[in-house]
Amino acid sequence: MKEERLTGVICRRYCEYYKEGRENLLCGTYVYLARRYPVQELERAPDGIVPDFSEDAYILEKICRGCEFFIDGCGFREGSPGPPCGGYYLVEWLRKQS
Repeated sequence: MKEERLTGVICRRYCEYYKEGRENLLCGTYVYLARRYPVQELERAPDGIVPDFSEDAYILEKICRGCEFFIDGCGFREGSPGPPCGGYYLVEWLRKQS
């Protein structure tokens, strides 16, 4: 189940796929971020992050391969023109900060 503050930062702020009322659906990046970062740190991320996909190999191996959406058919990973999930933006941004 999603936590309200995390959902606000990860999903509402960055994810084009997010829909209210589907709080039982967790993407792999949401789970990754929730387990590794306090919400206060995630809230400090700037608006308007644009991924450059420089961390894609890491995100694919460490996060996406275990994501239910990847297993069931992730449009982004299948080559659809749409963006990645919202957590992708944050994971990439955080990795580039260290």
